[in-house]
Amino acid sequence: MEVDLGNYLRHMRERIQPEDIGLVRRGSRRVPGLRREEVAALAGVSQPYYTRLEQSQVRHASSSVLLSIARALELSPDEQEYLLRIGTPEQARKVRAAPPDRLDARTRALLSSLGNTAGAVLDYRCDILAWNPLYHRLMAPHLDFGAPEDPATRPNVIKLNFLDENVRGLYDDWETESLHNVSYLRFIAAEHRDDPRFAELVGELTIGSREFVDLWTDQHVANCTDGVKVLNHPAVGCVELMYQTADLQGGHFLKLYFAEPDSPNDARLRLLTMDPGMDGAPSR
Repeated sequence: MEVDLGNYLRHMRERIQPEDIGLVRRGSRRVPGLRREEVAALAGVSQPYYTRLEQSQVRHASSSVLLSIARALELSPDEQEYLLRIGTPEQARKVRAAPPDRLDARTRALLSSLGNTAGAVLDYRCDILAWNPLYHRLMAPHLDFGAPEDPATRPNVIKLNFLDENVRGLYDDWETESLHNVSYLRFIAAEHRDDPRFAELVGELTIGSREFVDLWTDQHVANCTDGVKVLNHPAVGCVELMYQTADLQGGHFLKLYFAEPDSPNDARLRLLTMDPGMDGAPSR
């Protein structure tokens, strides 16, 4: 699984044009974006040292140096955090235990109490550990409602979006959705680069989707935790939903999809809650 400081620095450098940050373009350029010497000067580090970082001759740097480079490359907060993670020596990082595959009773009770909100509990790999009936009917009614309970059939959000045509076809703007998925996966990879199951997920996506490979190689980084999605649902038509991700701690996250109360989108969600025939779970 490719999580490499030098490769990431090169990608970030090449995306910035000199005129974008107030530098005068002089003569022709044989490289895209900024030159290494320009980044080094902007960051206040020596050119030979920056070159060694980018060529992976030096695998780690101090936080102060990485932050200076992040400012020079105009990284977003998520990109800066990612840079610090991949540029920090392993012994300085906290080793996080893998989250349990089973949920406790309180989390299940929370999921069951969401009413007209579609909710699912994910681990950091985006495996779906549990979903409420509305989330199932909204996102994957073609799958068995009990699929998350069995590791052998447990759905993964990112695999569904890239490899399952039923889910892929839901999104009004699949290209943006796919970018968000890979940006999150790249962001979280820095924290879990030694997790073999995470590496297996990236490997399966790499084999199964050329589009995933292209996005993964581009090294977009973002922790996409909230926003708006437009779905073209086969049962209720076009529905625009807000989404939010809540950290449940211990490596679990609660993913919520909801609409403005009493709006047309909210009414479409209610239609899904009233259809008990779409899965094996009771309707509320």
